[in-house]
Amino acid sequence: MKDRFTFIINTYPSKDRQKQLIKTLNSIYLQSYKDFEILLIENFIDLSKILKIIKKYSRKQQIIKVIYDPTKKLSYLFNLGWRNSQTENIAYVADDVTLDKDWLKNAKEELLNHKKGVIITGPIISNCYPAGEMHRLYLLSQKNIFMKFLSWPYLYFCMEKNILAPGKLFESGAYSLGSSIRQSLKYEKQEIDLATTSSMVLTKTILKKLNGFDERFSFNHADGDLFIRAKAKGYKVIFDPNVRSIHNLRIGPSRNAYIIGIDTARFYKKNIKPKTLKGIIGMIINILFLNCYWLYSSIRLKSPGQLTGIFGFIKGIFGR
Repeated sequence: MKDRFTFIINTYPSKDRQKQLIKTLNSIYLQSYKDFEILLIENFIDLSKILKIIKKYSRKQQIIKVIYDPTKKLSYLFNLGWRNSQTENIAYVADDVTLDKDWLKNAKEELLNHKKGVIITGPIISNCYPAGEMHRLYLLSQKNIFMKFLSWPYLYFCMEKNILAPGKLFESGAYSLGSSIRQSLKYEKQEIDLATTSSMVLTKTILKKLNGFDERFSFNHADGDLFIRAKAKGYKVIFDPNVRSIHNLRIGPSRNAYIIGIDTARFYKKNIKPKTLKGIIGMIINILFLNCYWLYSSIRLKSPGQLTGIFGFIKGIFGR
C-alpha cells in the first residue's frame, strides 16, 4: 500500500461526459505504473448509468470504487475523495482529461525526489486552439499594433509580461496560461505557484495538514487557495514537463457565472494582497477586466445569464 496511488475522478455535468469519462478511464488503465485503484466521485448521472460504464473494467486488477453524492459543491467533493481514499498517495484527474501512459510513473519518481511533501503537475494541453478563452483573448491582443497598445496595461500590470509561464500567480490575482499550451512540453522542470486538480499528484498527509480544500469556495479557486496555503506551509508545487496530459476542453458559456463571480471575489478577499504599487494597479485592472468580461461574454454569446457573474462578484466582496 505504501507505493499505491488512488486516482480520484470527480464528474462534471456535460452532454458528452460519459464518452469523456471512458477516455479518461482508458488512459488510466494504460498507465505503465500499475499499482493504483480508482475512486469515482459521481455527482451527475444516476448510478445505473455509471455502473454500466465501469462494468467493462470489471476484469481489471485495479478496481473502481464509486461514491455517489449529489451535492453541488466541488470543494466538498474534492474533500470527499481524499477522505475516502485508502492510500497515502493521491492523484486527482478530471473526467475530461486523458493521461500520457507514463504520467503516473513520472509523477511517482518526482514524488520520491522530495523528502518533504510536494504537489506535482505538468503540461495539461488543451485539445483545441486557442487553449481556452483567456488564450483566445491574448492572441487577439497580439493581432496588430493597435490591439497590442490597448492590451499593454493588462499584460504589464496584471500579467507582469509573463503570461505564457506555467502555473504563475501574479500580485494582481491573475494567473498565467502556460501549462495549457503545447509549448509547455518544452519547458524545464520548475517550482510554480499553482497546479490544477484536473491533473496533479500529492499526498494525503499534505491534505490533512491543510485541512483539505476550503469549502467556502463552491466551484472555482478551491484548488488555487489550497496551493497558496501549501506553499505558505513550506510545501513545493512542481511543474514536471514529463507529467503530461490532454484536456478535452469544453468551450461555451460558463456553467454558473453567478457562483464563479462569488468564488472569485472570495479568492481575492482571502489571498490577493499586493505589496507593490504595480501589484495594486494590476489588481484593480484585473478586477475591472474580470467584470467587464461578463458583459462582453453576454453580448458575444447572446447569453444574458453571463451578467450574473458581476452580481456574484459584488456579493462575494460585500457578503460574508
